Amino acid sequence: MGEPSPQINPAPAASASSANVFVGREPEMVQLKTALESTLAGQGRLVMLAGEPGIGKTRTAQELASYAVERGARVLWGWCYEEEGAPPYWPWVQAIRQYAQETNAQQLRAEMGPGAADIAEIVPDLRTKLTDLQTPPALEPEQARFRLFDSIAGFLQKASQTQPLVVILDDLHWADRSSMLLLEFLVRMIGASHIMLVGAYRDVEVSRRHPLSQTIGTLVKEPHFQRVQLSGLTQQEVSDYVENITGTTLSQQAAEIVYRRTEGNPLFLGEVARLLGSADPVEEQTWANTIPEGIRDAIGRRLNRLSDQCNRVLTTASIIGREFDFALLKALLDDIGEGGILESIDEAVRAQLIEGASGGTDRYQFSHALIQQTLAEELTTSRRVRLHASIATTLEDLYHAIFKPTPTSWPTTSLRPSRSWAQRNWCDTPCWPESRHWRAMPTRRQRLTSSGD
Repeated sequence: MGEPSPQINPAPAASASSANVFVGREPEMVQLKTALESTLAGQGRLVMLAGEPGIGKTRTAQELASYAVERGARVLWGWCYEEEGAPPYWPWVQAIRQYAQETNAQQLRAEMGPGAADIAEIVPDLRTKLTDLQTPPALEPEQARFRLFDSIAGFLQKASQTQPLVVILDDLHWADRSSMLLLEFLVRMIGASHIMLVGAYRDVEVSRRHPLSQTIGTLVKEPHFQRVQLSGLTQQEVSDYVENITGTTLSQQAAEIVYRRTEGNPLFLGEVARLLGSADPVEEQTWANTIPEGIRDAIGRRLNRLSDQCNRVLTTASIIGREFDFALLKALLDDIGEGGILESIDEAVRAQLIEGASGGTDRYQFSHALIQQTLAEELTTSRRVRLHASIATTLEDLYHAIFKPTPTSWPTTSLRPSRSWAQRNWCDTPCWPESRHWRAMPTRRQRLTSSGD
């Protein structure tokens, strides 16, 4: 019998120094360990790990895998391939191939039984170990698929009787429909088994029509289905994470700065920690205006999946600020029109790049400050300056009635002093325009006029 599977890391880590760092996640690990204990007791489970890119899904799965090996389980890994060209059932092929490589031929033949020939249709490597396999009889596609699924289910059931199995399928947001159908089939037969299936996926990339979305909609009704949602680390966990990488203990103020910058995303944390080096984030804040290449690439991949129109709307919004107002966006993009802007906003919300903001139904904010900065930095300086000026002019036009000149108002008309202020301040910090100053202008004007200033 083969040794327990090695802890394969199918996804590249953010950096060499952060690859093995694991902090926090106590509630999530309790859920995962509880599910594993149920599996060891003969009540199989399916757990789906969900979260944004870089939030630590693979690293959390690795931590579960280590615990599973300690508890006597055998861990198999499979992952999906982003580009076209991967064969059907690719994550399952890798998991079964790993098992076959680690198991002697006699045991493998006994566990696969008569279904070995069917399984070899998608895992040809089996024929090098089981050399006498025959070609399965020709069947209709639906019949052949059922026979394959039944053969894999029987094999996993038999194998788990010798040693409990944990099968981890990573990057399921790239999964093909065939792999999802096999997952649905297997979940219905693992309830009384020693099999734990773990799937990890980026929920921001799973649309309503995605194969995985359809599968989850089906499986959520199963009693042994469970979803574990990963969110950002807390400020204390951020401090612990950076200390693990750099060996430096952050002050509370420094931890607050890093936390605001990364919002607890471990991928972002690892990149920022490398950028920080030994610098004090309070005294030396030049790092705060730099987006590490790894973060830029991760955000860029998400933006590339959006339509050109949506990217244009988001780029314009990024110059307004982290928060932005629909009315202002509509005025700035009158060529797209209200319908087109709403369509783009809906697209960005579905991709979890923006979300509703407090203060009104027509206010939105970028889900992460680094998304806003990445978009803003894609513009040339001259384009940013022109957009800032357009924003100031549009604000003046939108709120002209509120700022109607009076004998006690500013000597110049309307908001021209404010526009000059915006041009001076926003152009100096193109990636971090503080739109809240504009929203506060009515109160400021009232305060100034009442004091006779």
